[in-house]
Amino acid sequence: MTTETEYRALLDDTAQLQAQVQVLQRLLHLFAAPDDFAAVFDGVMDAAMDFFHARSGALYMFDDEQGALYFAAARGPKAQEVLALDITIKPGQGIAGSAFRDNEVIAVSDADKDPRFAREVSDAVGYEVSSMLTTPVVCDGQPIGALQVMNRRCGSTFSGEEVEFARHLGRYIGGLVSLGCELRTLRAARA
Repeated sequence: MTTETEYRALLDDTAQLQAQVQVLQRLLHLFAAPDDFAAVFDGVMDAAMDFFHARSGALYMFDDEQGALYFAAARGPKAQEVLALDITIKPGQGIAGSAFRDNEVIAVSDADKDPRFAREVSDAVGYEVSSMLTTPVVCDGQPIGALQVMNRRCGSTFSGEEVEFARHLGRYIGGLVSLGCELRTLRAARA
């Protein structure tokens, strides 16, 4: 006989799995036009923000020529200001640069206490960051960007399951972006 506590745990697990499926369905729709990077980046950000209950977030992509990450998309109350800064981030700089360089997911419940936290961007736009979850965007095992969600609406700690899902999400996004790049290359070769 199942106790009420076990029943509630099963309901919570089911809700979490349903939320993950919804994110994956949203990403699947983006495969219809993977070379429309603006739509892909926006769709990725919207899905991540909803799933992780974040107030803000950013998608960084690596620019080989500059050797740095740039803001490809941003969400939240200061998103337009962040994009207007036209800032680049070197691998290893800040939490996003660290997640990219080390190819690892980084979950932080108090950004000010993390020595990797670079306040430059949040200070420049006047936005206070508390919690954040950052995952590398990976293709064929190599990081090509980073996805970061900040300031959870429901608490400041990310669960182990959320961290693991973020890792998978980074790989799915990497595959999607890589497919878009290949499609653009093929179309250019035909032109």
